[in-house]
Amino acid sequence: MNVAVLGGGNGAFAAAADLSLAGHAVRLWRRSDADLGPVRDAGGITLRSEERQGLARLERVTSDLGVALDGADVVVLALPATTHEALARDLASRLTERHVVVMMPGSFGAYVMARDIARAGGTLPRAFAETGTLPYLARKTGAAEVSAPVRAANLPIGVFPASRTKEVVERLSGLYTTLRPCVDVLDVALTNAGVVLHPPLVLLNTGAIDAGTFDIHATGTTASARKLIDALDDERLGARRGWGYPPPHYEQATYYDDARAAEGLYGAGAKAKLIASGLWSETVTLEHRYVTEDVVMGLPLFESAARTVGVPTPASTGLLHVFGVLLGRSLGGRGRALEHHGLGDFVLREIRQLLYDGWDSTAWVQAVR
Repeated sequence: MNVAVLGGGNGAFAAAADLSLAGHAVRLWRRSDADLGPVRDAGGITLRSEERQGLARLERVTSDLGVALDGADVVVLALPATTHEALARDLASRLTERHVVVMMPGSFGAYVMARDIARAGGTLPRAFAETGTLPYLARKTGAAEVSAPVRAANLPIGVFPASRTKEVVERLSGLYTTLRPCVDVLDVALTNAGVVLHPPLVLLNTGAIDAGTFDIHATGTTASARKLIDALDDERLGARRGWGYPPPHYEQATYYDDARAAEGLYGAGAKAKLIASGLWSETVTLEHRYVTEDVVMGLPLFESAARTVGVPTPASTGLLHVFGVLLGRSLGGRGRALEHHGLGDFVLREIRQLLYDGWDSTAWVQAVR
């Protein structure tokens, strides 16, 4: 399959190398051509993981988005949600109706990007899709190297429009065999483990983080942190049930309890592998994607989705208030909150129908205003 991978971070390197080693024709796009020099010089990207190892030779390495997209069957956005708005402007004049665009993960970005492209008068692809988590827990170990000690055992995926879920999942299963179809893109967005894990771990470890390099997943996962993580996850589960989304809910407890690990996103031993790798001992600031993406973008979505169905959100709202103080701006109702993206005037049933029909919906014109 011809795959364009957009991005230059941990997830993009892991995806480009893994899919290339699996036999796909991969094009890697990065906005800065200078940043692609080490990959060209190395002849590709070296991947270290349990399933695949070695030097992955890419079909194209380019900073020209048109070159990356030309002839691609699937466009993989391995980028933070904070990049989606700018990228939508770039993609609006370059996508075709044959493309399937998949975000890993998306944080409701599939709907948001479709709306942005439509508002810009661009061409919409066959479908947008997004995963609930990263397919790999990965970190770059060099300018052309990446290590991925953990791979998703269950990879939730939602499609927009949801009416095209079957055909899109069939196409993408050629890339990832562990895909687990969700009802729609809000369903999958509400499986995002990062939004549950990272805000509590960052907030409750700010002192240690301010002091320098720190592993929030190892030393930082204290009993108090777990208590806040569990409270936030309970609100997420309440929102999912209120919207009528069926199990599996991928409870955060499955990450910590190996007896339930098969039900979770990453399978047995994932936490132990992550900690043993030592790769997550890093410098975390308020500019890290744990904050800029999971707090600023993801938490408002969780809070908004819960509020829509009458679920109390003391943990989500409290975290938004405290991080708002740290960042110096109000966060509630912003980010990926439903009302911030044209869905505030719809009732639950209307939103669910819009997510199913997509741009063929009678409500689409109202949504994109």
